[in-house]
Amino acid sequence: MKISPITSETNQLLKRIRGLRQRSMREKTGLFLAEGAKLVAEAVSKGVRVKDVLVSQSFLKEGLGDSHAANIAAVSVVEDRLFAEVTTTEGPCGIVAVAEMPRWSPEQLFSGRAPLVVIADAIQDPGNLGTMIRTALAASASGLILTKGCVDPFNPKVVRSAAGSLFTLPHVGDLAIDHAIDLVKQHGLRVIACDPAAARMHWDVDLTTPVALAFGNEGQGFSPRVLARADESVAIPMGAASESLNVAVAAGIILFSAVQQRLTMTGPRAG
Repeated sequence: MKISPITSETNQLLKRIRGLRQRSMREKTGLFLAEGAKLVAEAVSKGVRVKDVLVSQSFLKEGLGDSHAANIAAVSVVEDRLFAEVTTTEGPCGIVAVAEMPRWSPEQLFSGRAPLVVIADAIQDPGNLGTMIRTALAASASGLILTKGCVDPFNPKVVRSAAGSLFTLPHVGDLAIDHAIDLVKQHGLRVIACDPAAARMHWDVDLTTPVALAFGNEGQGFSPRVLARADESVAIPMGAASESLNVAVAAGIILFSAVQQRLTMTGPRAG
């Protein structure tokens, strides 16, 4: 492994890493940050193209940890203080990679006999979006659509929360919600919107067919116009003392309701 020391705070790699903390720079360059040994190794194992790797002196002395699995050919190393200044993690992760964003075409979202697509509409919390991505992959979703107003999926907090799922789950972003609905309907999918005011419970709807599960903004949900475009709306029952359910939790409940139905092929529960 080639090791190149960095001593200057004005080094170009350090400047690049600082810049990639901003969405505008990520969008301009098509690059993002993968922070931590596990994420770096996961990115390389999933075929993500890594451009540069930076490690702290302490991390290098400890032997690079799990990142050995990434077969890294070269790293740049800086003192711990400089490393902490350029990364976004609260704790000392020790390693960060500058990598190219994986890209998918809309057609790649609809694989399989019964595609299961998630529409994330204007989700703003990075932790929520990352958890939704991770959950969608665990539930064998075929793809994810992010609408305008969503937090950047390559925001460092989203990347960490998604725990590598972002490198595997096909997704496209920055679509207007109407465009997203049109796209999934053109591919023969029914749109099922999660709405707390819906009359039907999520277990009463057949999720074994090609479907797109739509989840709205944390504070606003869906507008009546968008709900009118959905084929069906479903709710998750909650106790009387509860006003709402976290959107990532709601996505997990309904996605794994789809998993249960598809594994047993029973369709909705008889009521």
